[in-house]
Amino acid sequence: MKRNIIILLSLVMCTASCVKDELRNPECDIVSAYAGVADAEKCFFQLSDTAASINADYAASVIQFQRVTPWADLSSAAPRFVLSDGAILYPESGTPRNFSNDTTHVYYCIAEDEIVLFRQICASGKPIEEQLAKASEAGRHIRMYYVQFKHSATDFAKVVEYNFEHFYLEPKKNKYYEWSDPDAGGSMPAVANWATANVAYSIARSSAKPDEYPTTPVRGEGVDGGNAVKLTTCSTGEFGQLFGMPLAAGNLFLGTFDMSQALTNTMKATRFGDNITLDRAPMHITGYYKYFPGRQMISADGSAIDATDQPAIYCIVYRNHDENGNPVVVYGDNINDSKQIVARAEIKEFENNTNHWVPFDIEFTWYEQLDIELLMSKGYSYSIVCSSSKDGASYSGALGSALYVDNIKMYYY
Repeated sequence: MKRNIIILLSLVMCTASCVKDELRNPECDIVSAYAGVADAEKCFFQLSDTAASINADYAASVIQFQRVTPWADLSSAAPRFVLSDGAILYPESGTPRNFSNDTTHVYYCIAEDEIVLFRQICASGKPIEEQLAKASEAGRHIRMYYVQFKHSATDFAKVVEYNFEHFYLEPKKNKYYEWSDPDAGGSMPAVANWATANVAYSIARSSAKPDEYPTTPVRGEGVDGGNAVKLTTCSTGEFGQLFGMPLAAGNLFLGTFDMSQALTNTMKATRFGDNITLDRAPMHITGYYKYFPGRQMISADGSAIDATDQPAIYCIVYRNHDENGNPVVVYGDNINDSKQIVARAEIKEFENNTNHWVPFDIEFTWYEQLDIELLMSKGYSYSIVCSSSKDGASYSGALGSALYVDNIKMYYY
């Protein structure tokens, strides 16, 4: 009898231990990040920028502290991080590292349920970072984060060109395309400056091939024989119907797309001008387009609308901090009426169904005088926005509407 009781107690203890192990948190996320610099007022134009925004999109593993002054001393910056419950970080939060010259450093967030593995790696005598990287690539609950401080070096070029030559398949699953422009040194930045809602479409139509997404490249058919970009209003299938989102307009904009908001608060998913600051006063924008409207306009509930679909190409300039010094981003729900917007340039009328590239030249309408001091302190952001259906954000448009865009140039005074 006594022996049976001992066996029973052993089983209970074993079961309790197993349950405890199963309840260990598998999350390995950096929830928030803070600069950890000695003299924040000299390192940042705005103190609120010492906290980096972390979006749940394709760039979530890249953390950038933006609008860093050109004279910032980052030789021993010690960023601090808040992690998922029970997770640990390697190197530890608050470790001084040299972030000068836009240097990127890698951090590893280890989930609570992988701490035993981490201890084994530390005790192995092998290079810790190399072993953590292999474990992360193998699908263990260890996430790599790339951390940067991005200097706001002034660019005095009078023309900035966006020719859409640089596109690539999204690196994690190779399901859709992304676009980016090289930085001043000719290398590709860690975070793309152009964003789309392709990542959201990958949920609605998971079987779609890369060239069947709303925003796709056009190879060798651009204005100068190079590449261009095609935006198409596409059906979201049964998934979209279920959520009252029957279509997805092809879109492309300067900024970021926050996937965490895509289904619950879609208008907040598009972060126009996020991390895109002005260096000079803009004058006008030129470029080329072709537009082919779809046959039938529909509303969000799928009912027919007696109208012809229209695209959108425009640019906004806005103050990226409010009167209290808090950072501001313009979203899909206030891109037309945000009080932060100070200027707008927009194509009012489009030519439809032309086989040739149509040139455009649009000037800015200013709602208030440009503040030179604010401009020099990176206080203005901007976004160029293109969409195959101008009302696509409210899920109204015509399936098959196609907008081609190429060689956009922004001219400065």
